[in-house]
Amino acid sequence: MFKYLKYKFDQALEKSFLNLAIFLFGISLLGIVLFSLIFYFLFLIGVISIDGVFGKFIWMTFAYFIDVGTISGEAYSDNTTADKVFKILITIFGIIVFSSFIGIISQALSNRIEELREGKGYISEKDHTIIFNFSKKTIPLLNELFKSYEGEKKTIVICSEHEIKDISVKIESATNIPKNINLIYRKGYGWQKKIPALLDFEGASNFIILKPDQNDEYQSENDCDNEVGKTLTSLITSKDYQNTGGNIVAEFSSKQKQVLYEVFNLENINSVIEKTKNKKNHPLFVESEDIRAKIISQAVFNPDIVEIYDELFSFEGSEIYFFNTKDLNSKMKSKLKKINNKTIFEINSIFDHIICLGSYNIKDHDSIKDRKDFVLFDPEVLWVDLIPDGQINFNEIDGLIFIANNKQKIFDEIEHCDEKKDDIKLIEPKLDEFGHKIRIALFVEDVSENRIKKILHNIKETNKLKNVEFIRVFLDESNTITSENFTETNNYLRSDNIELELYSIDYNNWSHEQLYPYTGLSEMLNEFNCYIFAYDDIADEDDNINNVKDNKVIDNYVLFSNFDISNEGFKKTPRSFITEVGAFKSKDILERYKRNSFSPYFGVDIIDINTLISKIISSSSLDKNNKKLIDLFLDLSFNIKTYTVNEDKIETSFCELEKYFATEKQILLGLIDYDFKDVQKSFKSLCSMPRRKISDIIINPDQRKKLILNKGDRIITLSN
Repeated sequence: MFKYLKYKFDQALEKSFLNLAIFLFGISLLGIVLFSLIFYFLFLIGVISIDGVFGKFIWMTFAYFIDVGTISGEAYSDNTTADKVFKILITIFGIIVFSSFIGIISQALSNRIEELREGKGYISEKDHTIIFNFSKKTIPLLNELFKSYEGEKKTIVICSEHEIKDISVKIESATNIPKNINLIYRKGYGWQKKIPALLDFEGASNFIILKPDQNDEYQSENDCDNEVGKTLTSLITSKDYQNTGGNIVAEFSSKQKQVLYEVFNLENINSVIEKTKNKKNHPLFVESEDIRAKIISQAVFNPDIVEIYDELFSFEGSEIYFFNTKDLNSKMKSKLKKINNKTIFEINSIFDHIICLGSYNIKDHDSIKDRKDFVLFDPEVLWVDLIPDGQINFNEIDGLIFIANNKQKIFDEIEHCDEKKDDIKLIEPKLDEFGHKIRIALFVEDVSENRIKKILHNIKETNKLKNVEFIRVFLDESNTITSENFTETNNYLRSDNIELELYSIDYNNWSHEQLYPYTGLSEMLNEFNCYIFAYDDIADEDDNINNVKDNKVIDNYVLFSNFDISNEGFKKTPRSFITEVGAFKSKDILERYKRNSFSPYFGVDIIDINTLISKIISSSSLDKNNKKLIDLFLDLSFNIKTYTVNEDKIETSFCELEKYFATEKQILLGLIDYDFKDVQKSFKSLCSMPRRKISDIIINPDQRKKLILNKGDRIITLSN
């Protein structure tokens, strides 16, 4: 019986700190009462010298129990031997109990602090953003969110299975956390039952689900997608989310997996929309692998496209805004009426600090349910009319799409739209459009067969001018891919008269068999004018994304940047260089190389898919229409085109160039200003050849300010 009671007692103490505190309080109370009774009994038999009522003995016992100084405050001669012994016993008992109390409280506080540091504390916030999973995209995403929340108090919660101290060190060593941002870390998986209450789903306004990196736990893209799908399903079906809703942006690797989970959750998504009366609660999806292939293929036909997208999709400089023309006050509506029923080019000729791209309408899915050429699950459909033909009637649209430094600039320009401007002269600049025949060398060391096929498929889809002639895929010698694997892809490419060839090389030695300046290697590759380096995800063995691990990417970049040295055949046609990088730190290094070094290439595109996807996710989380517009750009519904200046010097203005491109039915977006240097004079080459580096990319400048364009500078436009 005693053993059973002792077990139950131990179990109660083990379960709760409160049980232990109650136990100690009970022991203290019982001890004081017992010692008081003994104290009083000793008085009755005349052993001790103190006299009084029983209540006095309780008070005196409590005083000796709680305060060690009580006994020392009494004179030695005032106490009998029995007094001294008994009072010392009471004081020792008090020391034992209270030291236990202090130790328990201290340990409880220490345990609570440790739990909070481990991410086990509950959150009670409002309008906060929750990011699920820590991956290579997390830090670039945070950088973009910090810019978007500039000047606004905001809480961002990161939920990850990693140790809190590990990811906090990585983030804090890689970026500065602004004072207006409250960054909170919690440990767990998005699909766990405790997570909705732990992260306060009801108070959150934005949910971002990142695809985890491949590692020992997630060994394939399929595993990573399944983790996103589990979190997405758990989020949408949770009672907390069902009550209040919120914007969801989820990253999958491809469209196929995204649609699978979208359809699976459609009933619950519709339930949230019906409860919250907010159609914007339909989740958005970003397909990172599909976007990767699209960006590579677009860089083939439009060198430096990544630089342009970085400018348009980020929160630095000018970006894209959806401007609702229906919810304006009466004063702004009256101002807007003065430019109603004008063409897009007439509207842009009025504005000096913003660029109007076109108009948009948001329609219910039900209104187009008779359309059978595509499947839509989102109840709101964005219809965009960029560079619209004819006049724009503001009564028939929901809003206009602008490029501007900030939204206030749009209001300011509309406010002054009726002011008289100087006439703009029409110029005829000599420009060359990038459109020569393309021969591609695609280097794919340890790249999966599916990724190679996806890149080839997108190159063919982007080949609008039918100017790709030949693609040679350079495989590693150890690769098991054969021509039979690519029979279907080969036939698909041949429909555009593109010849495909597979070629094996030893990637470990191919660039080290020769000495500088690698003349044999560079001349062997002279038949190509587009070099693409694609990689599978370059994992960091120590799981530290802040270390530079993709050194081979940097090595290939430096090697190919010297292919024009003493190579007469290199300058026969403009060449472009496209490379993926494994992490944002490596992109930063190569971007610094690119900004500070002269390159032999017409365009150099450094594709860090993590950074690019982060820009898309952050802009999508603020306005879901941003994602739909980005999709139109990536799917080539509208083309960004570049023209090269082919005269020594042009003194002009953005307004004058804008008027020229209006005659071409194109909208002027900006300029790329290059510096040039001759390779023979500066790099001891045997032949003369120009190198270039980007001096500045100018999107939406002051449009009346005078510009000086030199030969080789490029002009960026938007075209249908």
